Amino acid sequence: MILIFQILSLFTVQAVESKPTKQLSLSEVLTRTRSHAPKVLASLEKVESARQKVIASEGQFDPSLDFNGYKRNGDVYPGETIEGKIEKPISYLNSKVFAGYRRSDGKFPSYEGKRVTLDEGELMAGVSMSLLRNFSTDKKRLKLNLSQLSFRATTWKNKEVLMKLQKEASIAYWNWVAAGHTHKVLEGLLQLAIERQSAFERRIKQGDLAALYGVENMQYILKRKTKLLKADAELRMAALYLSLYYRDDEGNPIVAPFSMIPKLTSMKDSQLSGTKVEFSKLMKKSFSLNALRVEIDSIDKQVEFFDSRFLPELRFKYEVNRDNGQGSSTLVGTDHKFYLNLNIPLERNLLSGNLKSQMAQKKILIHERKLMEDSMKIGLESLKIKLDTTIQIIKNTEGEIDLGVRLEKAERKKFFSGASDYFVINLREQNTVDARIKNIESMFDFQETTAKYREILMDFPLPKSVKEK
Repeated sequence: MILIFQILSLFTVQAVESKPTKQLSLSEVLTRTRSHAPKVLASLEKVESARQKVIASEGQFDPSLDFNGYKRNGDVYPGETIEGKIEKPISYLNSKVFAGYRRSDGKFPSYEGKRVTLDEGELMAGVSMSLLRNFSTDKKRLKLNLSQLSFRATTWKNKEVLMKLQKEASIAYWNWVAAGHTHKVLEGLLQLAIERQSAFERRIKQGDLAALYGVENMQYILKRKTKLLKADAELRMAALYLSLYYRDDEGNPIVAPFSMIPKLTSMKDSQLSGTKVEFSKLMKKSFSLNALRVEIDSIDKQVEFFDSRFLPELRFKYEVNRDNGQGSSTLVGTDHKFYLNLNIPLERNLLSGNLKSQMAQKKILIHERKLMEDSMKIGLESLKIKLDTTIQIIKNTEGEIDLGVRLEKAERKKFFSGASDYFVINLREQNTVDARIKNIESMFDFQETTAKYREILMDFPLPKSVKEK
């Protein structure tokens, strides 16, 4: 009996802390997530695509060159004309400026008299603009404004993706850490039973111990092996899931080995920056809300555009022409020409339908913004409650572990005095292990809640290039 107590006292279950050559830190996982995760890279490409669309929209205001040639063959009116014109659209007042040169040679019939110039050619320049419809906005400016707003929205959404991916990476990392330490606890529990079985078998062969103890302990070994097998599978799956975020420089997934799991105490470290942000300021800073605000601005631009379509289009154009050289006296001098063109839209249903549709879309986004703000506020409060609760649970489970260890020792003393049996000792060991696992689970809950909290607070780091955009 004394020997049995000595054997039992050697194997108090502890969470085995190995000393790996390198521990994988959360900061390293997050750094690789920001740099190499496919979803982040895809989001950056979306930003670049939106940027190029802005450039393409600005191209609507690029200048253009136009050249024409005309030649008339005939015995009576042989003549030819060449002309070139450069035109530059300007966003202000839907206007454009233009200048050109035209020169003719030969004779032309009277109905083609406009082609005739003096021998040194004709210079011309002018400007045109909208005075009512298209005065404040037009299709070109609308397209440019929408592309610029789309670029801003995409930039905000890219930051939102970085926050979300780092939250997911954090949860995956701590799930892997928790799975590793759970595996260690169950491995230690199994090893205790295996070593105890060897001692039992020696005593049974010597006739100092009943064979029933060996059978009972073998039953515990099989139960603990089953639990360890499940823990081993969960650990390997956790490492695989973590590899979606933990990648090498080529972007390939890295399956972190068991030896890189950090110490259990790391799970108690808070990752929050510690800065307190007022909710009103948080609403202004929120990436998701800013993206939604930009979408509302886009709707406003479209409402402005469709509302302006009800106005008549009044187009004004001024042009100055001057011929140089020798030739017809009717062409000598400078001409100033003024044009007005009026167009009255009649498609009232089309315009009204488009306008009211955009106004309804705006109301939808406003409702979504209100829901998002309320959800963020409630989400923050809920996470605060959960954080406070999990911290208390961690303390409670630590107390359970201490009490469990004390009960194990006390039960062994009772066993030594003959007031207990091996079944109760095993039960005490299992209770201590359960307390250790609950402690690990509560610390994972703490880290998972912290990651979600950091996402709402936008507390995860952003690459410098993203911050500047």
